[in-house]
Amino acid sequence: MIEDINVNDYLAALERVRPWVRKTPLVEAAPWQPVPGIELRLKAECSQVTGSFKARGAFNRVLNLPQQIRQQGLATASGGNFGAAVAYVGQQLALPADVFVMNTSTELTRQRIESYGAKLTVEGDFWDQSWDAAGARIQETGGALLHPYADRDVIIGQGTMALEILEQWPEVETLVVSIGGGGLIAGVAQAAKLLKPGIRIIGVEAAGCPMMWTSRHQQQIVKLEQVKTIVPILAARSTEAINFALVEQYVDEIVLVPEDQVEASAREVWAATGLAIELGAATAVAAVTRQLFSLKPDEKIAVVLCGSGTNGI
Repeated sequence: MIEDINVNDYLAALERVRPWVRKTPLVEAAPWQPVPGIELRLKAECSQVTGSFKARGAFNRVLNLPQQIRQQGLATASGGNFGAAVAYVGQQLALPADVFVMNTSTELTRQRIESYGAKLTVEGDFWDQSWDAAGARIQETGGALLHPYADRDVIIGQGTMALEILEQWPEVETLVVSIGGGGLIAGVAQAAKLLKPGIRIIGVEAAGCPMMWTSRHQQQIVKLEQVKTIVPILAARSTEAINFALVEQYVDEIVLVPEDQVEASAREVWAATGLAIELGAATAVAAVTRQLFSLKPDEKIAVVLCGSGTNGI
């Protein structure tokens, strides 16, 4: 239950993962000023180890496991970033790791996972099919099955980012965070609100996959029948109870970004800052630059750049 997570859990997690992940910079957008008057900064998790925030949650989860279970190995199913993070954790902690990806995963994703020494298996057209295969592997070998977002320790690990942001910029008033399955925003929102109750949390989804937005409006978890988005990292058809409960309690507003605005946003960030970001991060930036929620004239806003991309987007 979410009631047993408190600020000390986030503080302990930050100390736990600190030797293994980067304290990523909070980059000032200025002199780029896409919305006149506001002060915009970008939390550059695109420069995190393995290229995304996922390493925070993966390390916190694995370092909390009993040594005996760890040694038996790790397994997960992933669209890419969490699989790479688990593979990297396995490499750094000298643990065997099995990563299952969908048939639709890219060759670049597969190469990155294998580069960290994990055993890669391509299984299924959808994530849940890959997840079932990962579970079957753990039943055979023992060890730990790591969920990419619906896991207490993973959520807390992702939330360590909020502690860094508030340390780097105590005056920040609003955090803008993209939503896939909900693991990132659940941890960031709770950690930020526990430390600074008055801070505003804006969640962002691509318009072609309004999963959390729809769930909030229907006041229950929904599973989308169809997803049509150019942002695969945000293409979660559903979420889980722990993520939904944290979003409901700590996220102030969820907005949808039109699909035709996402790639342009990534190019704008590259041109203005030199940061190469994935489309999930660009979606969060677009929510600000397209003013899809109300902004005060002098508002201090931090956007989480959840992962890396290329300058050719």
